[in-house]
Amino acid sequence: MKKSYRGLVVIAATVMSFISVQSVSAEDIEGTISNIATEKPYVVTVEGITGELTDVYGVKINYLANKYSIVLSEGLDVFITAELVECSTGEEVLRADSIQVGDVTVILR
Repeated sequence: MKKSYRGLVVIAATVMSFISVQSVSAEDIEGTISNIATEKPYVVTVEGITGELTDVYGVKINYLANKYSIVLSEGLDVFITAELVECSTGEEVLRADSIQVGDVTVILR
């Protein structure tokens, strides 16, 4: 019994070591698209209401166009919900969770 319990603890510890829990901060970005990167890492720059520029990663332009007939372009008003994530390089970026264009909202992840 002790041996199987110890093995279970080792397995649980191993699984937990593969799972990293990080705090995530959600952010709403509302404004007008001022720039679009059409290749990876798919960055959309949004100019907010007060004029600040915010880069949002993970908005796949072709996916939105092909699946939802949403064609993003500069000058288009959007509402994006994003979360702050840490890249493998250690850099923190905003990654889009959803995007709203007009009356259509698409959940991206």
